[in-house]
Amino acid sequence: MSSFFSQNQIEKIINCAYAAGEIAANFQKSGNFEIMKKPDNSSVTSADIAVSKFISQKLNEEFPQIPIICEEGKLREAQDIFWLIDPIDGTSGFIEGKAEFAVNIALIKDGRAIFGLIYAPLFEGGKMIFSDHENKIITQNNAGEKKTLAFKKSVPNILRIVTSPRTKDRDIENYIEQICRNFEKKFKVERLASAVKFFRILENDADLYLHFRQSMEWDTAAGQALVELINGSVKTISVNQDKISIGENLAYKKPDFLNQSFITFIN
Repeated sequence: MSSFFSQNQIEKIINCAYAAGEIAANFQKSGNFEIMKKPDNSSVTSADIAVSKFISQKLNEEFPQIPIICEEGKLREAQDIFWLIDPIDGTSGFIEGKAEFAVNIALIKDGRAIFGLIYAPLFEGGKMIFSDHENKIITQNNAGEKKTLAFKKSVPNILRIVTSPRTKDRDIENYIEQICRNFEKKFKVERLASAVKFFRILENDADLYLHFRQSMEWDTAAGQALVELINGSVKTISVNQDKISIGENLAYKKPDFLNQSFITFIN
């Protein structure tokens, strides 16, 4: 399957993401941003809004035919193909001065995420992951050094789980007891904010990404596009009276852009 974009177009998206990440990082380092509350009582900052405007402007210039849906923009009915953007994923940590925030850029076509880029300008020295024109997964650092990911899945002795800081220990234990019983006493958990959790899966530093709360489509689209390129899955989780069931792949273009709980894994 060939990529939707040419390499030249992907380079333009990369440059946009780098500049957006630099804007966000500079806001955080200076502390010169305003914190506001959205109607759902979640936080948004003037940095989120500035980065949102920058990305929207750049993508409109380069890809005027593709509409944009952005967390901090005016939400409208999705088209068959559209950009799905989270200008600063992990706003709460961003406000607290943590490095675990990211710029998420995804392309949605017919309800599926088909291109993804995640850029965390300060996390682990600055890290970007994206898919190239040959649908290879590329990591790139802030110095511009690139590496193609060669994913080789091995059977783990210890199940490595990455999850949100707000995930309850009991939810993880319940999942292990029901779905991964061979690892009931053989698992370890890393807690990270934002889409940087997808880095752990993509770079084979974690086996499961568990998310037991609602999220929005712009939180997951870029990561899911990348995971699916290496035969991975992002599937819904339902919990009914502590009984866990795994459903279908997360889909996009939902009327409210709301995701239910999900699990991410390779193979």
